[in-house]
Amino acid sequence: MQGKPKNLYNRSKIKVYPPAKINIYLNIVGKYGDGFHKIESIVNRINLFDELTIERIGTDDIIFSCSDKSLEGNNLCTKAACLLKEKFNLPGFNIRLNKNIPVGAGLGGGSSDAAYTLLGINKLMGLGLSKEELFKFGLRLGSDVNFFAAQSSWAYISRRGGDVEPLNIDTKFSYLLVYPHIRVSTKLVYEAAKPYLTKFVDNVNILKYALGRKDYLLVEELSFNCLEKSALSVYSELKSIRELFRREKFFYQLSGSGSVFFTFLRFSPYKKANNINIFMDRCRKRGFSVFAVQTY
Repeated sequence: MQGKPKNLYNRSKIKVYPPAKINIYLNIVGKYGDGFHKIESIVNRINLFDELTIERIGTDDIIFSCSDKSLEGNNLCTKAACLLKEKFNLPGFNIRLNKNIPVGAGLGGGSSDAAYTLLGINKLMGLGLSKEELFKFGLRLGSDVNFFAAQSSWAYISRRGGDVEPLNIDTKFSYLLVYPHIRVSTKLVYEAAKPYLTKFVDNVNILKYALGRKDYLLVEELSFNCLEKSALSVYSELKSIRELFRREKFFYQLSGSGSVFFTFLRFSPYKKANNINIFMDRCRKRGFSVFAVQTY
């Protein structure tokens, strides 16, 4: 689902639309004693959405169902609901998730679903939780959860991913995403990563400036994902997608620790609309899914 869906709400039920994200910049700048990585990233929310319905029920159960049956069971939505239920002695909920954001793609779908479970229950039950209070729950759920809970189009995230600094960038970027239907393991990719321990503060600050000015050439020059090499080493089949981008001389980058490659959709003399259409057809013939999205 794309576009700008409208959340639906009444006293017993709420329907929300968790969005995806892409990482324009991602670097590992250290490692904590417990093995977790210290990161810094610039993240952009995009208009590719899951559909999440949360309904109050008359029992104490948390019931979760999903259009992707492989996600049923110990799901982040269930964990998020349980945290709030236990903290505020809430009734049970029936949670239904319709997945549109690819799984294991580096688009943050699971984290977004968890964040919007928190936001949805907060609204449905009238808890009145502030963003800071929601962030405390988000830290217990996953590294990208607080970015989505912040409901910001752009943000700089740091530490374990829980520290979120919304960025005042009002320009909208358009992207082409290519998903090869490979579910990447975040754990394996991070384990194979070699940290770039030099903190590129100047690059990050210049990139923020370039994004605000919509300077595509500078954005492409400074965009970076330190997990791309490790993802390609663990999942060598991803190299075939990279070669498609290289053949067309398109900018490309992996998003997060997943399997989606993206490029900017702008029609300069060396990237014309008809070239993009041919490229999209080639991707589809390979069995890949293609999404044209923009900043949300």
